[in-house]
This record gives sequence, C-alpha cells and structure tokens, in this order.
Amino acid sequence: MHGLGSGRSTTAPPEQGGASMRSLVYTSTQTRPITDSELAQILAVGREKNTRLGVTGMLAHKGDNCIGILEGEDDVVHDRFEQVRVDPRHTNVRVLLDEAITERSFPDWSMAFQSLDPLVQEVPGFSDLFRAGRPADPASAASRAHGLLEWFRKHPLAPLTSQQTIDDEAPRTRAINGAITVIHDRGPAGFSVEAVADRSGMSVAEVDALFPNPHALLAATVMRWTRAVSLPLQPLAAEKGTVAYLHALLVAHAEEPALMRLIASSLVVATDPEAPGADYYRSAYLQFREVVREALTEDVRSGREPATMDPVRGTQQLLALYDGLRLQSLLTTDTDVVDAFDRAATRMRRGWAEQYEQPSYWDAPVAPAH
Repeated sequence: MHGLGSGRSTTAPPEQGGASMRSLVYTSTQTRPITDSELAQILAVGREKNTRLGVTGMLAHKGDNCIGILEGEDDVVHDRFEQVRVDPRHTNVRVLLDEAITERSFPDWSMAFQSLDPLVQEVPGFSDLFRAGRPADPASAASRAHGLLEWFRKHPLAPLTSQQTIDDEAPRTRAINGAITVIHDRGPAGFSVEAVADRSGMSVAEVDALFPNPHALLAATVMRWTRAVSLPLQPLAAEKGTVAYLHALLVAHAEEPALMRLIASSLVVATDPEAPGADYYRSAYLQFREVVREALTEDVRSGREPATMDPVRGTQQLLALYDGLRLQSLLTTDTDVVDAFDRAATRMRRGWAEQYEQPSYWDAPVAPAH
C-alpha cells in the first residue's frame, strides 16, 4: 500500500529468526446458522487476536458453512487452528490443506471477510464442497484448497469487491470494483476514469455510460467500500455497545489505509456545498452520525451508559474522538489509532457518569488572605 499509513501495524510482521511459515485451509459447519451479531463478534475478536499473534488470513461464511485460511508461523497457526477446532460452535472441522509457504496470500488482512457465494461460483471444484455425504479425499481436498489460494492471489481484493449482483448491475459493479482496486493500489490521487476502465477491462466510454461524471463513480466507490467494511460489524452496536462498535470499525479501517484516506478526502469535499458530490458525502456522514446517536440512546436505555450522558452530546464527543484520531493517524507515523481511541474513550465514559460543570478557564485565582 502506498502513501501515509495509519500508524498502526496492519500488515503481517516480518517472520522472526527464520521461523518457518505455513498456510492452513479448513472447513467447518456451525452447530447452527450464525446470526449477524455473532458474525460481527467473530470478525472483531478474530481480527484483534490474529493481529496480536501475527496471523493473517480469511473467513468465508454463509449460513452454517465456513471456510477459513490461517497464515503465519508454524506453531502459532496450529495453536490458532486448535482454538477453532475445540470451539463448541464448530463441528465437522476438516483440514483441506496444511503446508509450508514462503509468502502469504493475505499479507494485509488479519481476517478478511468473504461471502461464500463468489467462491462457490468461481473457484473450480467448490460447488459441492459442503455437499452432504461427500467422501473424504485428501488429494481432492488439497487440490481444492490450492485452487482457492490461487483464486485469491489472482483476486487479492476479492473480500472487498466480490459481491453477488443481478445481471443488469454487473457492468456497474465491475467499474466500482475497478475503482476500489485503483484507489487501494494508488491512493485517491491515482483515481481517474481511464485508470478505472483499464483495471475493469472496460472502455472509458463504457464507464462514462454508467456514471454521469467521475464524481458519481467516486461516490459509488466510497459507498461500496465503506459498506463492505462496516456492515458486517454494525450488529456490535446493539450487542456490545456504541464504543465497542466504533472500536471494531477502527480496527477494520486500520487495515485499509487507502480507504481511510478516501474517506478523509470525501469529508473535505463535503465541507464545500458547491463541490460535486458534496450533498452525498454530507448525507452519508449525517446517516452515520444518526446511527451512533441511536446506538448511544439505546445504550442509555439499557443501562450500558449512564443517564447523565446526553446521547446528542455524547455523539458529538465520540465522533470528535473517532474522526480526529483517524485524521491524526493519516498525518503522523506514531499514532496507534485503536489504542489512542481506547484510552480516550475510557476516560470519556468515566466523565459521562458525572454531572457536567461549566469550566472557568480564565478566572484569576484568588490570592490567600494574609
């Protein structure tokens, strides 16, 4: 990834002392279908645990079926897989591939999230992967796993761009996926219709026919990319609280510095009412603010946050912290945006439990009488 980073280490760490790496691909069946709330927690907890361990990989999920890929040092990968294997939510856990590797397929993601649908459709041999009664065949399983890894090497941004669409939307989706790829690789400054057309395998005229101007394409790209990252995590707000939800969003965004830069540039556009796209970006931000306000209101109602906290003012304060730290992390190299948010939010929440008192910054101290 190019340009300013987030200050937080999001890519795989260098392997220590010549330690060997391996890739482990597994499938499992949930004891029951995963709810959206449970999936959000799996992603949030898994990303942080994998980041601490230096593990990268991917989780593909639909209904009660899962495919997982773990990459990292030998012992760490096997220990991490053992945690999955003994998890009571998993059954029929099966290793498709466990082999030494020299490079990772997912160096930038602690846990990428992918719908199973594109894999089943596009990766050879995956259409019957979860078919009941399918006999175990280690050679076939390894072949399928290699096919899966090769597919991701050819489609490195698939967790952000592979989404099922109806046929009429397919060209539009191709263009947006191309835009995500361009900005991911080159940053917002590298965005152009010509670059998007080249990455999408389309002509400039075809892209222009889908979007009235470059600003419309960029706005659609912001919407797709932000939703791909944020929507799986949104149930955390109701389950664990607003602060936990924003924490998980920061962890996810820290792995996408190009997206953070794109969001920052879109907010600059939103400040100018005359700028193309300003209305959309402002509307999107106000919608996000309303999500936070409603979540804080529910936190107060449920007793998760104190009644002394006004959700409107609490939203202002949380977003000042959330947005300010994201911007600061783009401008500095020593800001761990997640750690900084956790520390400040913890102190902020303590303050919410107290009655507000108007500060008196400029009152001169009264000299003690002699």
